[in-house]
This record gives sequence, structure tokens and C-alpha cells, in this order.
Amino acid sequence: MIYKPPFIFAFFLSLILNEAAAKRRKPENIQSGSALDARIARYIKNKDFPGAVLVVRKGNKTIIQKAWGETFYKSKKRPDPKTSVYDLASVTKAVAVATTMMHLYDEGKFQLNDTLGKFVKAARGFPLGKLSIDRLLAHKTGLPPYYFSNYWLLAQDMWTENRFSPIATAANPDPYRGKFLPKGYRQIMLQDLCQLPFTGKNKTIYSDLNFILLGCVIEEITGKRLDVYLKEWLLEPMHLKSIAFNPIVAGIKPERIVPTMEDPLYHGWVNDNEAAKLAGICGAAGLFSNATDLIEIAQMLQNGGFWKGKQFLKLSTIKRFAWTLESGHVRGLGWQKPAANRRLKSIAPHKASLAAFGHSGYTGTLFWVDPKKNISVVFLTNVTYPKDSGSTFKKLAGYKTILSLVYDLI
Repeated sequence: MIYKPPFIFAFFLSLILNEAAAKRRKPENIQSGSALDARIARYIKNKDFPGAVLVVRKGNKTIIQKAWGETFYKSKKRPDPKTSVYDLASVTKAVAVATTMMHLYDEGKFQLNDTLGKFVKAARGFPLGKLSIDRLLAHKTGLPPYYFSNYWLLAQDMWTENRFSPIATAANPDPYRGKFLPKGYRQIMLQDLCQLPFTGKNKTIYSDLNFILLGCVIEEITGKRLDVYLKEWLLEPMHLKSIAFNPIVAGIKPERIVPTMEDPLYHGWVNDNEAAKLAGICGAAGLFSNATDLIEIAQMLQNGGFWKGKQFLKLSTIKRFAWTLESGHVRGLGWQKPAANRRLKSIAPHKASLAAFGHSGYTGTLFWVDPKKNISVVFLTNVTYPKDSGSTFKKLAGYKTILSLVYDLI
């Protein structure tokens, strides 16, 4: 006679077995064949980018961890969310600078109405020295989007790339795309930028200068270079080993780095001329990361500043900087935001909560947190490879499309 367990026992046994099977299931298989797959496949077919990786978390659970395409055309190598390292471009502004400014704000190191000149000696007595930190964070300074950081060196005939050292030495310590800059060049360029004759207006213009200047504030307050301080207060305590400025110098193998420029001599170096001239360590661009490390920072922000039992930021500070929408545009203090009305353009889909925040990057990168919907998203591509030209991904609101499809799935 075959023993048949009571119905209630069998019922609970099936629940346990189904739960165990669900835990064994790989996150990347959950959404196979979705509209998201189809859209990314279309981008790849249109040659908007060779490949992409995506990690999405709902609460503390990874629900999507997936890769598409190739690291570069004809490489036959699929990118990997864990091992492939991408140039984050302007996501640097949010992850390296805005997050660090939030940390320093928690420590009482500055007030939002403090001026650049209060902390940066080079700016004192110059127009930029009067700009407040909150205006810099919100891009409300009216400063132009770009400016050459080495014009003084060029004018003095001191910017001579053919004389830069091929190896790091005491006289040439700072990296510049495979070569090394003479000592002091970076500080000369930063000082020059702080003394530009721009008066600034209370007008919203997205400007790299704002965050280059904020990088100077961080370095003056902490007495440490931006990359060093970011590593000390955030990356090392979170055990994140695949996030770095100048990843090759940091020990990340070049074959892990997904290319964003066609020239093989520039492989592994930042795809931003100004950041490159500032030794690859810049408040506007320069940070590299894989997807799985970057999602941990998003998780920390989603959890109100907590990560694995440790508090990195205060929830009140995250709300002030990232949840709060600055009047008149779609930004917080250092973060891109959903629009309060449809007349304003935003990378956020209509399903995003108004508390959501994040940042996109020129190279095809996206970092997004929605604390009300309890989700975190990291999407990384190399849309600038091999040619940095217009793509349907950028022209037709690719970031918003990806986020919209993610929201549809959850």
C-alpha cells in the first residue's frame, strides 16, 4: 500500500519545493522574451550600441540581471553585468559628486547656501567664487556647458602631449590617456577653471563646469583628491572593487573594460576630453563601473542610506537632495527627476513616482532609484562606440523607453 500524505501536508510541501525552485532560478531568465528584450534587440540591430547590461532590483531582490549583444562589434563576447566595466560618463556627477556632497552635508561640513569661494581659495575674489553650492548642484548657475580646462597651459606653450611620460614618475604622476601629466598640471587647470570671468545667472543650463567646481569643493573640504575620498568613505566600506576613476591604473584588467572610443590607444580611458585633461579624475565624468557594483549604491539610496546594517547617508538628506524637485525644471540637487508636468522633458516615465531620481550618461549609461516604488535600475551600454554620432537611442528618448519598459515589467 502506497502511503499518501494528508492534503494539508502535501500542500505545504509543494509550497516549500516551489519556493526552493524559485530561489534557484536565475534572475536573468525571469523576463525572457519580453518587450524589453525586443526593444534592446532592435537597438542592437540598428547599431545604436553593440550590447548592453541591465540589473533591476525590487526591494532587496534582483529581479532582472541580463546582458545583450556584444562588448564591441564582431567581438563575439557578450557583456556581463558582473565583469564588464563601463565608462559611466555623467553618471559620475550623481554617484561620485552628489552622493559625496550628501555625505559631507550629513557631517555638517557645509550649508547649501555656502559659496564656492568659502571653500576653494582659488575662486575667492573671482565671479565664480560667489556661486552657492545649491545652485551648482541644481545647474542653476547659467554657466556654459563646456569650457577648455587647459587653455592657459596652451597659451604658455606648456601643454605638449608628445613630451608627457609613458610611465608614472614622481615628475609625471597623473594619467592622461596612457601617458602621464607633469606634476601640478591638474591643479593649474582646476585653478584656471575656478577663475573664469563668468558672472553666472540664476538660469538652468546643464553644465559640466558646475560639477567640476563641486569636485573642487569636495577636495578642499576633505583635503583629499576626489577619487581617494570616494574610495575611503563609500567604495571600500561597501566592498565595491569594480568602481574606479582611471580603472587601468586602479588595477582593473583592460579586457574587462567595454570600449567607448574607436582608437585602441584610448581604450580604458575616459571618453571625455575635459575629464581626461584633468587626469581622469573630474566631478563631471571619469568614473567607471560594472552593473552589479553600481546597483549596490542604488540599493543603499533606495534603502534610505542603509546598506547591510550600516548607515551611509541620512534619509532626511537623501530626501532633500534627491527626492525634492527643484522649482521650474526636472532636477533635484545633483539628480535628474521626473517632471511635475508634461510640458517639461524628463528621462522618467509616467509610472515613476515623483520621489524617483537618477542620472544618465553620455556614453549610454543610466542609474535610477525609485524609493516609492522600491526599485533600483542600472542600465549600461557603449552607445558612443565606435563612432560618436547621433543614434535613435539618444534621439528618441532611449533612457525613458528603457525605464518605461522596466516599470511595465514590475
